[in-house]
Amino acid sequence: MKYKMMTICFLIGLMANPLFASDLTISNVRAVNRTDILETPVSVIFDISWKNSWHNQKNHDAVWVFMKFGTQWDNHVKLVPNGHKILKNRSGETVNPEINISPDSLGFFIYPSKNFRGDINLKLQIVIDTSLQEISYRNLEGLSVHGIEMVYIPEGPFTLGSPDEAATKRAAFYKSDNDGNRDGLISIDSEESIEVGPQKGALYYWSETSLYNGDQMGPIPDEFPKGYDDFYIMKYELTQGQYASFLNTLPANWTYLRSPMGGIDYYKKRGCIRLENGKYVADNPNRPMNYISFTDGLAYSDWAAIRPITELEYEKAARGPSTPIEGEFVWGTNTYNDLERYVNTNFEVAFTNGVEEKNLNDQNRSVFGASYYWVMDLSGSLWEKVITVGNPLGRAFIGSHGDGKLDFGEATNDDWPKSNNEKGGFGYRGGGYYNIGGQYGDFNPHSPIGYRYYGSWSGGPRYLAYGYRGGRSI
Repeated sequence: MKYKMMTICFLIGLMANPLFASDLTISNVRAVNRTDILETPVSVIFDISWKNSWHNQKNHDAVWVFMKFGTQWDNHVKLVPNGHKILKNRSGETVNPEINISPDSLGFFIYPSKNFRGDINLKLQIVIDTSLQEISYRNLEGLSVHGIEMVYIPEGPFTLGSPDEAATKRAAFYKSDNDGNRDGLISIDSEESIEVGPQKGALYYWSETSLYNGDQMGPIPDEFPKGYDDFYIMKYELTQGQYASFLNTLPANWTYLRSPMGGIDYYKKRGCIRLENGKYVADNPNRPMNYISFTDGLAYSDWAAIRPITELEYEKAARGPSTPIEGEFVWGTNTYNDLERYVNTNFEVAFTNGVEEKNLNDQNRSVFGASYYWVMDLSGSLWEKVITVGNPLGRAFIGSHGDGKLDFGEATNDDWPKSNNEKGGFGYRGGGYYNIGGQYGDFNPHSPIGYRYYGSWSGGPRYLAYGYRGGRSI
């Protein structure tokens, strides 16, 4: 039986949950239940704002929003398909925001639905589906609303790899001839299966070090997300503030598995999450989340009802449909000449010399380190953990979304690889930042798009230069 409050109007003051990354903020969260008097559904009212939003002819940004109540294992709030409202649009009439509830009812995307560039500030009313879960005073009192900035990657073909010989030695993808040698680059023109091997026209790759080579086998199945279909990807790497919010919604005994704070040098090497009065606090909430293992990232994805991305989707999000150039970085050139975004001496990813993200456009993205689709920090901050095609555990991935529920702190999707060791399933792309003032190379801190020297290596549980970024299918 669903719980009904016997009051005329009962407004619960709930935990405001400020979020981080480009000043995304969710605040003034209240639950409203007037079912006894007005027969209105149980809903949640809150303010949401973020900066540097856009919708142009190429693509748009969005925020993925989801809710949790309490710290029990089954605490993901489900939503009804419609009836949601934008109560106030403080951004101006040009925003025309759209709320798009996901088919699985686990959250929604909100984004400007027509041409727009600027900041967004809204008050929303989102309706909870009380037919799918028990809603009571107790769990509403512990309600929290979470959001992740995303970038929409549109459907369409793209090209893998890099045309330089150096890339071939670093396990870049290429089109094979009859003997496994490079015979040009390979295009992804559909989501159909891809042959892999040293035969003419197939996708192939190799590296100079067998540990990082992968099995060089296939095929890559139809169901494996290849990046041709449209999808969303996190605009920024997972932050320490977002991860602390994740930890604070878990049952206490699960945090032993997911907390990153156990290493002896954690606080010396960019880690900033700590416990204060029984809550996890990030002293620098915007700082990218390092010391995160692949299973940590999968647990976060399952909890947030998103999914990991594949290494093919990584290349699509980085390069888009443009033709690869030799040694190309995600910002579209093969030099650092224009770049004004670095990890600074405080270990924060920041702009220099007065550069502001609001001025990013297609012509100057080499200044901002932004990808073709304006995804930030795909290179130069932390290594991106992605699903690899270089191992059968990775190729078994079919792109399922998390359902918001963990099992004793672990992700539960059958198609997701779960290993933190070298059994396989994931790899690394994009490069990682190891130390201030260190020598630049192909993998520290910026790795060219096509270079996948560690693309099939599933080693390394937690480390100072390892991060995470998820996504979601449409």
